[in-house]
Amino acid sequence: AAAEPPASGPSLLMNKVDYDIGDGEINVMELKDLILEAGMVREAQAAWSVFCNSAESREAAGEAIYSALFEGAPSLQALFITPRAVQAMRFMNGLSNFVTCLSSPPDLKVAVETLGFGHLNLDVTIPRVVIFRDAIMNLFELELGDAFTPMARDGWKAMLNYIGGAIIFVRTHYAERLRLLSESWYQASGKALADQKAAKAQGRSGDTGDSGQFKTGQTQEQTGASFDVGNAMLSRTRGKNKLAALKQVFKKRKQGAQDAGQTANGPSKEGTTGEATQAAETSGELKDKNNFKNTIKANMTYVEMFGFNAAVMGLASRRWLQEVLTCWDTIVLNISNSARLQQECDVLALRISKTQGNGSMQNVNLAEYKSCMLASLRGVLPKVWNSDYEVAWNWLWDNVERKLKMTLGSPPKWEASLEKLMNGKTDAEMFDIRKTIYENFFAAAPVGQDWFKQSNTRLHFIAERVLEMSVEILQRPKSMVSQISALGLRHVGFGIPTDLMPPFVVACVETMEKHTVDPAIVESFSWALWLVSKILIRTIHEGSTVVMRAINSNSVRAIKQASNTAPRKYRATYLLDIQVGDQHISPLSWAIESGSIKVAKAILDDILTIRADRARYYYGIDELWRRHPDIVKKLQDEAPVLLSTLLDGLIWRSHRTKDGQRRVNYYIKNLLMQADGTFSDALESISASGDPTLVSHPTVGLLTDCLWSGIVVRHFVTTRMWNVVSLAIFIASQEILPAMQDPDSPNSTLNMFIFMGRVWNYVVGMGRLAMFHLYRIWVWCRNTMRRIIREIDTDGNGEIDAQEMMEALHKFKDTVVLEAQKAIRALREDGPGTMDEAKKAIANREKNAYTMISFSLLFLLGVMCTHEPMFWCSGAADWPTEYCEHTGTPGDPTGLRYRYSIFTMTAMVVHWLILVDMAVFSTEISAFLLVFGHVLGEVKQFLIALTFMLLAFGSSISILCRNCPTKGGDFNDFPDAVISLFAITVSLYQGDFRDMSENSLLLTAVSTFVTISVILLLNLLVAQLNRSYEYIYQDMLGFAQLNRASLIVDAMEACSRSRFKTFIDSLHFDQRLEFDEGDLGLPGGISHMEDSRLHTQTREAIRRFGGTTSPDAPWPEDKEEAWDEDEETAMHSRLERIERMVGKVLKRSAHRAALAKEAQQASSEDGVQASGGEASTE
Repeated sequence: AAAEPPASGPSLLMNKVDYDIGDGEINVMELKDLILEAGMVREAQAAWSVFCNSAESREAAGEAIYSALFEGAPSLQALFITPRAVQAMRFMNGLSNFVTCLSSPPDLKVAVETLGFGHLNLDVTIPRVVIFRDAIMNLFELELGDAFTPMARDGWKAMLNYIGGAIIFVRTHYAERLRLLSESWYQASGKALADQKAAKAQGRSGDTGDSGQFKTGQTQEQTGASFDVGNAMLSRTRGKNKLAALKQVFKKRKQGAQDAGQTANGPSKEGTTGEATQAAETSGELKDKNNFKNTIKANMTYVEMFGFNAAVMGLASRRWLQEVLTCWDTIVLNISNSARLQQECDVLALRISKTQGNGSMQNVNLAEYKSCMLASLRGVLPKVWNSDYEVAWNWLWDNVERKLKMTLGSPPKWEASLEKLMNGKTDAEMFDIRKTIYENFFAAAPVGQDWFKQSNTRLHFIAERVLEMSVEILQRPKSMVSQISALGLRHVGFGIPTDLMPPFVVACVETMEKHTVDPAIVESFSWALWLVSKILIRTIHEGSTVVMRAINSNSVRAIKQASNTAPRKYRATYLLDIQVGDQHISPLSWAIESGSIKVAKAILDDILTIRADRARYYYGIDELWRRHPDIVKKLQDEAPVLLSTLLDGLIWRSHRTKDGQRRVNYYIKNLLMQADGTFSDALESISASGDPTLVSHPTVGLLTDCLWSGIVVRHFVTTRMWNVVSLAIFIASQEILPAMQDPDSPNSTLNMFIFMGRVWNYVVGMGRLAMFHLYRIWVWCRNTMRRIIREIDTDGNGEIDAQEMMEALHKFKDTVVLEAQKAIRALREDGPGTMDEAKKAIANREKNAYTMISFSLLFLLGVMCTHEPMFWCSGAADWPTEYCEHTGTPGDPTGLRYRYSIFTMTAMVVHWLILVDMAVFSTEISAFLLVFGHVLGEVKQFLIALTFMLLAFGSSISILCRNCPTKGGDFNDFPDAVISLFAITVSLYQGDFRDMSENSLLLTAVSTFVTISVILLLNLLVAQLNRSYEYIYQDMLGFAQLNRASLIVDAMEACSRSRFKTFIDSLHFDQRLEFDEGDLGLPGGISHMEDSRLHTQTREAIRRFGGTTSPDAPWPEDKEEAWDEDEETAMHSRLERIERMVGKVLKRSAHRAALAKEAQQASSEDGVQASGGEASTE
């Protein structure tokens, strides 16, 4: 609701109509037309003309007025918050308008009423009006001299008294009007009904234990969309069809509300509407139709009623009406904030101008909105509507209309002039403009140099964007307001003072005045840039909450103090969402991005702490995932150290044990599913991290176990059993059945079975592997293309043009090249650069190994198919057979059958290797295979070194022993020398070194080789294997669980939505979990009993509070919070306690000193009196 203006001060409560000040009267009790004599009007207007002509320019005249007011009235200086140049021109334009309207009293009344409406937030009093008036009068007497005649003086005095009295009258008498507007709009906009439903839901949540988190209402864009739907349906109908279409709208709206679970128990208004709709549909009687219409009106919001009335009045095609309707809620809510109202009207004028393609405003009749608005309000508020509401809403629209008319028609001209300016400037001229802007800015505000610390190129980029935004706000007002709001929210985190923005705008305008001679360009640039700056300043002010200020100070203590002031039902929202207009910023996200990890951890701890009163539990987990559905990925990418904090916060452990068991609740609903019911990508982010410690967390362990046993294991067994069947058929067709064949008398039946088995391997086995890899390629291409299109589709409408499609294809090609380069690097197995990369490589090794093995098997089966002897012998008379003229004779090493046997042998090995993936059923076996695969890297390095030594010594010794005896080994040629040395290395050598004693050089060379290869390399291999095993053993179970998690993520891609929904339903996330016997807690988790010795829990994990149970009340101070304070907060607490103790000691010391001083003075006075008495006696 719109905030009421500040309460009127005592100076505004007058008991008489007129307040005498000097020779004039200031009327604060009524607002009538000011009627002056014609001669007095002419003299006053002539005096103003002389004053304007005597100045060098209008800016100089405005500066003179500003100086007279600012320097002549020190008490008013606190009210001058607008930049000097801007405020001076406002004085000039306002006074010029008032002087012009002196000859038209009705227009003058409208002008001063509008001015008073803009000063609702200022404490305007009669003494201040007198100060303002006398300053203006003294300026005119000084500047005009004799030209300021007595009649002109009386006219100006009467006009200024009239203006001041009108401002005070508007402020004192329009408070009731603002209240009527606020209350009626609260009902008409549907917010009252929404709050009632929320209250009912909140009441039920007290029984069910819901978290009571904040639910956002319908946005302005959604409101506009609902208006589009209803308006489009109604605009296509005529007569009775309109009623039928309206029935359809409300039927769908009711059905949607029921599906969302928003309707209250029992009959509601929506239920009554649905029953009335059904009755109207089934009965054609007029009485039923009238009842239906009355029911519809009673349940329609202002937006829905406006769409209906617009269609009835034939205004459905007016696009500008929808723009006004979209902005109307913000306008009404800010009716008492003149600055914000002016901003909204300026933006609305821009949006209206963009609906007119030719730039002409002839088709914009603002009275049409007024008529439709009043008709809609009467229909929505039939019980309370009266003449007071009629006057209030007419008054509101008249003020908005006047502000709109001041701008309408100008934006197209301004846009054209600014585009001409920007396109007509060369790069050198634009560089000079940007340079001059900073020179003027630093001269006007030297403190700005402390904030603009970036390089000159960055500063030029900022200035260039400022110049571009002045044009873009005119070209795309709707999107630019959102972008400016987002920019302002980012500046909230930077902590830049908004006081620097007005001087920067003034510097830009002054620079533009020097670089152009067209006043229209300066006017358009100034208007657009000031609008941008006002929106930016407002966004920063509204977004600068205590939470954001605490983040900027990087203080955990400040965060806790800020969150303690929030209502308990909105506590999580305060820490997760700051909204300005349609833009949002998350304090948690900003803390992570700015590197305030301690603050981010404090926010996460606060959100994931379960708090409770007698009525309900509060837990911020749902609000966290609603605001950050990708919270796991965000933490993994930007703050991995906080992942453990997040996962710990999803566990509740009881501090009570029973029979050595402890109750544990794991709230993993949001880790499993997204808001739309699909599988969450949280596990994918965790598995992609490659962190075995993270995946070993109890929360992740339970998550993977649920998915494995509930969905994946059946799918995994089904898909992997094909590998077992393929292997069995492959062995039978390549080894068992051929071994049973008698070469001398071949059995045609047996050959047919062999042929069928091989065909099955080629068609089914190879086809299945091909489909497996093609499907993976398709899924990767689809997901990559979707991601690229989402990045290109900035407007979010899901549509791209041809140029954007070409850009997407180029990005897709670059992504494919990048992935290919990654695959090549993986095949080369270049060493990872960091420990994290090494862990990721180990985690993905088994998954990548299965992919490479399956692809190798696919390739080998394809080669075997091209060499299949039975295919080549298809024309033989005794077919099926594998012996014919094409396959060669048995034993021929150059024949086709020999090559086929080599490929078959290799495929047999690969067939067995592909079964390694079945080890995922046992975590221990999977861990062993991971260890085995990891240490193979060390063996590879040993073999590389050994090969080098064999080649080096083999080539050398073969030169020495051209005709050496072969008793000690055959070293007469290079290949035989290498084989002999390798046999010596692996202890396959059967000779003796004494056989080489005849050739001492040969013995020396072989001994040197043995020393290097056996003593050095083999022992070095043993040492490396030990070290590698120690490294991998620490986390081998974690790596095995990572492998299982990766397989689960792959399997979930093929899981249907219906099957996943059935699995989710089986977990019963809608049922509340017990915290204790009879204590029903929160839903969304899985309860589990664990050994009480696994985790120690000595305190109650739930923060319980007594006192009030109102969701709107903040939580009381937590006396037990000190037990989990971090070091910084604890230090602050200790210092504060020490400070209080020192303060008490100082007060006591000062009090004792004062008492001692008083006692000393009293004793001295008594001594003086005693001595005086003795003297008198003498």
